[in-house]
Amino acid sequence: MWNNIKLGFFLAIKTILRGDKGSLGLTILIMLIVFLNLLFVDAIFKGISQTMDAVKINYQYGEVIIEPEEGDKYIKNTNNLIDKIKDFYYVKNLTAHLRAGATLKNDKYNDGRDVATVDAAVIGINPQTENDSINLKNKLIDGHYLKNGDYGKALLGADIAGGYGTSVFPKDLEGVRVGDKIVAEYGGANKIRREYEIVGIYKTKNFDTDSKIIVTRKELNSVLGTTNEASEIIVRLTDKNLSKVALSDFSHLKLGQYDLADWEEKLKFGQTISKSFDMIGMMLRVIGSLVAGLVIFIIIFVDIVNRRKQIGILKAIGIPEVAIKYSYIIRGMLYTILGVVFGFLLMRFGVISFFAAHPIDFPMGDMIPVIKKEALRSSIWLFLFAGLIGSFIPASREIRKKILELMR
Repeated sequence: MWNNIKLGFFLAIKTILRGDKGSLGLTILIMLIVFLNLLFVDAIFKGISQTMDAVKINYQYGEVIIEPEEGDKYIKNTNNLIDKIKDFYYVKNLTAHLRAGATLKNDKYNDGRDVATVDAAVIGINPQTENDSINLKNKLIDGHYLKNGDYGKALLGADIAGGYGTSVFPKDLEGVRVGDKIVAEYGGANKIRREYEIVGIYKTKNFDTDSKIIVTRKELNSVLGTTNEASEIIVRLTDKNLSKVALSDFSHLKLGQYDLADWEEKLKFGQTISKSFDMIGMMLRVIGSLVAGLVIFIIIFVDIVNRRKQIGILKAIGIPEVAIKYSYIIRGMLYTILGVVFGFLLMRFGVISFFAAHPIDFPMGDMIPVIKKEALRSSIWLFLFAGLIGSFIPASREIRKKILELMR
């Protein structure tokens, strides 16, 4: 058997070297494109999933989020809790938010008519810790960032400001710009009315974040009558894979009652979407592999038909039938392997590098395709299997014919 394989390999190499180089290049190019398409679709799906997760982690939840227990409005003794948490080696930054609901009103012409109204969350932040943790300053599309001592000033999300591109929300403030003043009416037994000058407009491409108005914690403390309370504490870690360790460590801190969650718990819906993408990707990998197998089948079948007399002569001079069959299978596998190698190299160092420099502008973030190791492995195995079957079937069917039938 080994001798037949070696002879088959010799025949395959000689046929390729003596064959038409243009046809060889075209065959490899076709296999490269089929495999590249397989990888690209998977990479797009994975890139979308990772972009959605990254935007939520970076601009909403962090790697770990601490919230009040159910039934409680605030986390008590916020500063003490922060002092304890920040000492853990894996904590990079953290920031505390104060949250309230308000009705925002924009009287564009200051005449009491045509007033745009939106219900939105008001977030009170410490500008310094917020920028270290969430980095909203880099997401400003107009204006400037808040300062610690700012009163009566606010940042406004682009989705409720209006006029900054498409939004998923049916209502907005119909074109608020930097320098404009809007009114926030806070609910409760005694309604509080505050006027805010908009000093900056931000857009993170996270819908939940871009639908809020942001003021300083001191400003919101004065509205709510709070001092050392928080509605949530966002914890940023050096590595998101350490979130389970952080949950365990934080749960042992005896500094009051609160709820802990990490990014995986908060992004369960996104993980469902990711699983759906994985299923679609698998289906497309199977379909793409079938196409590859069909391409190899046609190439090998046409080549055998064109070389029937040559095959008959080889059999007549004593070359074993199985060695001739091996030669065609080896040729088919060589085309497949070269398609895989060049397709992967083009994807990794061409397509991925291009999109790393020029990300795709998706509504949920700037997306860069990502090659998932599991998808890459399954793509390669499916592709190689398809190439093997695609070369084995025509070689087995045609070469076993009798010499006289081949010589006709």
